[in-house]
Amino acid sequence: MKVVVFGASGYVGTSVYKLLENKSDMEVIGTYLETEPEFDELHKLDINDPESFSDFFKKENPDVVIWSVMNGPNEYELTDQGLLHLITHLTPATKLIYISSDFVYSAGKGPYMEEDPLSTLPDDHVYSNYTNAKVKAERFIQNELTNYMILRAGPVYGENQIGKLDARTDELTYHLRSGQPIAFRDDLFRTFVHVEDLANAIVELVPKDVTGIYNVGPSTNKSFYEFMSGMAEQLGYQSSLVEKASEYEEADEEVPKDISLVTEKITDIVNQRFR
Repeated sequence: MKVVVFGASGYVGTSVYKLLENKSDMEVIGTYLETEPEFDELHKLDINDPESFSDFFKKENPDVVIWSVMNGPNEYELTDQGLLHLITHLTPATKLIYISSDFVYSAGKGPYMEEDPLSTLPDDHVYSNYTNAKVKAERFIQNELTNYMILRAGPVYGENQIGKLDARTDELTYHLRSGQPIAFRDDLFRTFVHVEDLANAIVELVPKDVTGIYNVGPSTNKSFYEFMSGMAEQLGYQSSLVEKASEYEEADEEVPKDISLVTEKITDIVNQRFR
């Protein structure tokens, strides 16, 4: 089975690529564009360029495609160009695994089940580009394809396959090592998922004959303050250095309050257990 991982140099994509690389029954090809990979095997590819994308895809002709490309400020471009190029090349036999986001539930009245309606944000909102592009991408996939999986994930954390931490935990560690306090909001609730748990679940889903939309992560939902306080303790530091941040927000910069996920459905199809 041949698998292409688009965005294999990214935080999540790296772990997915490396885990697939260890599977004797899998041939894996990974791509990158701007983020220089810390390993040599990846192909440099501009997925937004139709000619180079078409040449690459026809040459590789994968059985499964994993979309782990993310670019917040330019997410619309990825959807309108890169994802469009991909979908026009997919046959019904080729499976797409698309990594989406909890931000598609931007109304912020969770916890959310997969069947709950998606929400977009006003165009002038600071998070509209990313959020609305993810909603558009999901609808595009559902309208055009049948052989797909959409995986909605909350904040991803932890050390990936090459030892890289997520930016939030990296910042937390820097402050704690320096003995400096750091603040997180206690009114924003999410389903935090470890990068290795997410990657292992994706790898497990590659050969499975399943399709559909799944929320991915543990059954527990926490505020950023609660989660990062617990992370400080796990790292061996005093959680008292983690403080509650102000809940004040400027207009058009409001953060969705509760976009936590109900994740029972995913546990029926994977053996992976989420910490």
